[in-house]
Amino acid sequence: MSLFKHKACYRIFFFLFFGSISLFNPSSTFSVPFIDKETELAMGQQADKEVIAQFGLYGDKSLQLYVNEIGQKLVLNLSDKEFNKYFFKVVDSSEINAFALPGGYIYVTRGILATINSEAELAGILGHEIGHVTQHHGAKQVVRTIGAQILAIGAAIANPKNAGEWLVLSSQLFNQINLGYGREAELESDAHGLLSAYQAGYDPRSMVDFLRGLRQHEMMTGQSYHSFQATHPDTKERIIKTGSLSESIINRENKPVTKNRKEYLNRIRGMSFGGKKHRGDRKNYKKKFIDIYEVQPGDTFKSIAVKELGDEREDLTIAVLNGKRLEDSLKPGELLKLVRPGSYQTDTILEIRPDIDRTQ
Repeated sequence: MSLFKHKACYRIFFFLFFGSISLFNPSSTFSVPFIDKETELAMGQQADKEVIAQFGLYGDKSLQLYVNEIGQKLVLNLSDKEFNKYFFKVVDSSEINAFALPGGYIYVTRGILATINSEAELAGILGHEIGHVTQHHGAKQVVRTIGAQILAIGAAIANPKNAGEWLVLSSQLFNQINLGYGREAELESDAHGLLSAYQAGYDPRSMVDFLRGLRQHEMMTGQSYHSFQATHPDTKERIIKTGSLSESIINRENKPVTKNRKEYLNRIRGMSFGGKKHRGDRKNYKKKFIDIYEVQPGDTFKSIAVKELGDEREDLTIAVLNGKRLEDSLKPGELLKLVRPGSYQTDTILEIRPDIDRTQ
């Protein structure tokens, strides 16, 4: 689970583990040693407020509803939901990121939405994050990282004098989570994402398309997701395993599946591209947005770059943004993402305030 990349987020973890530790109840039935589901939910509820404060929700209501709709569709097919409610939100960050908090809180950035090329890819990513929740990877990370300190500090944990020590511990936890949950946990969640997407009617091979496209994007820009680094040895293995499993799932039964590429691209038309990474980002970015172009007969990436963007050097950027290679042929009527300067003119951009459900 790749989380936040700046110091301000440390307070999230400080609040989670210092503020929620009193909820630990050794007499309860545990999902994870020392942490019960009620504690996980409380951790997620409190951290959700911090996430929204740190990044803000992206202000396109229709896009928020769309992502939540896909997420809830996946949850509906879970055999064991673990938690009664799941929350899917788009945060206003250009970082390529998706993450899940304990208790069913799942987030995608507009940055990762810009790299996704179909509804099936989105379903695979949301399914991956759901897997982190149902497998309690976040809670397990708490125990692995600070479990020994919890036992050592004991009843003195609630003492405000320990705040400095807890901040150090939460910072250590942040650094580990930012690198992902580790090879086995990520592979486990990859498998969960493939199966969840397939059960909801999506082509699980789309997740492989996403990982391959992301590898190419990461090599160009340096931005990675979930410990997914183009130069890391595990990256190739992860693509191979995901590809093998997706083919196995498809061949298991003759079930129709969909990618819904056009539907997805039309949903993100007009979405802001690039820019601020979080609310505290004070850099002066030029406004850009995602536009959708319909391929015409005879089009190539270079001709589109010249005709639409006025620069033939943008051909590779267009190809990578759409999960393609420069040598790939284009079909008339096919939709492609383009990045244009300025702001998309629409009346559907609204201010969205986070819902606080106190009845969970």
